[in-house]
Amino acid sequence: MARPKNDGRGRIAGGRKKGTPNKVTKERRELISEFLNENWDDFKQNYKNADPPTKLKIYMEMIPYTTPKMASIEVPAKSAVRTLDDELAEISGEKNRK
Repeated sequence: MARPKNDGRGRIAGGRKKGTPNKVTKERRELISEFLNENWDDFKQNYKNADPPTKLKIYMEMIPYTTPKMASIEVPAKSAVRTLDDELAEISGEKNRK
């Protein structure tokens, strides 16, 4: 039977400690970064020579790497929001009389 999560005993054996970066991922990212830096001039030239639909596709695919995504927010339900009228009625004691 597997141990339950967060049983208070921590890690028992092996594996990376929590928060330790993965060496393979780090090396792969460095290689990709190096490749992009070495071929940047070729990329720019090919981009300039591309047709408009291809340029738009490339542009749209690159945006997530430079601009943070917007997070959605939740607006509380109307019934959960206290209005000024609600607060004044409570202060004056009208709510208690109803």
